[in-house]
Order: sequence, then structure tokens, then C-alpha cells
Amino acid sequence: MIKANIGVAPWDALNVALTDKVGLTVGSWVFIVGGVIILINGIIRMRLPNVTGAIPIVIIGFFVDLLNLKVLTFLKVNGALHQWILFLAGLSILAAGISFYLRAQLPSVPNDELMLAVTERTGWQIYMTKTIGEAAALILAIILKGPVGVGTIIVMLGIGVLIHVFDKLLHKIGFSSPVAQTAVNEEK
Repeated sequence: MIKANIGVAPWDALNVALTDKVGLTVGSWVFIVGGVIILINGIIRMRLPNVTGAIPIVIIGFFVDLLNLKVLTFLKVNGALHQWILFLAGLSILAAGISFYLRAQLPSVPNDELMLAVTERTGWQIYMTKTIGEAAALILAIILKGPVGVGTIIVMLGIGVLIHVFDKLLHKIGFSSPVAQTAVNEEK
């Protein structure tokens, strides 16, 4: 999605903005921002922070830096059609991946844990709480003058809905877990 150059996801836009303003790599900011969100999630849930959320953010931060600074430096996307195909494929893979790992009971990325914490606290549907979290990241990215584009808005408005669609599909084919089932039941 980043290489499509249509606008990065809101959390990525925030991390890139922080890199531009303060320094450090984007992967470092994935870890730092994720750590802050882990603390916020603990406050929302009124219990100790879920420190297992550090596992995926360390992995993601490492791979974001590896892919963007080393591996994908050669990738050049030419033409609007190729940009949109790459962007939409990335968005679909992202939403499907989030749905899979939430159902597999792997440690949640802190911003996805935020979505679940707000869902538990409010009873709102997952797609709504994901959109609210993305909107908060977008506002911060705009304030910090991050790389916001049309794609950023599409991710903000669409990622929660796509996660919801993939989650329902996974439920229908029988890929369930107690954590994901609880979230599905709360949506009803």
C-alpha cells in the first residue's frame, strides 16, 4: 500500500509523520506508538496493560523497516491502474490478515486491541470502533503533516468494514475462536 503512493493507512501516516518531525525509523515509531496504545488499552479495559501486544509491534516494526529500507527499494509502480490494483490488494490482504489473526488468538497489534477494547467497553460493532481508531490516527497524522492522501481516507472508512466482512466469512466457514466469537456475539 505504501508503494502504491496513493496515501498510506492512517497509523502509517502517523508513524511517517513522527519520523519526519522527530527522527528515528518508521519501524521504531510503530513500536513507540504501539507501546502508548498498549497503556491506553489497559486504561480503557480498567486492567493491567496487555504487554503481549509488544510481540507483534516489534515484529511489524522490524519488517516495516526491512521492507521499506532494504527489500522493496527497487519497486516502482507506474500508472494509476497499477497503483490502485496494488493499493486495493494491499487493503484486502491487510483486512483479511487482521481477521485471521484475531480469530487465531495471536497477540493483537495494539491498535487492533484498541478496536476490541472500545468494542467491549461500548458494545459498538467492530467496524465502528476500528473506524474511530483510524480516524484518531488520521487526525494526528494531519496535525503532524504526515503523508495523507485519498488512500488514507479509503483505509480509514473501509478497513473496519472489510475486517467485519472477512470476520463474518471466517465465522461462516467455521474458523472460530472464543475471543473472536465474543466480539461477534457482542455485535448482535
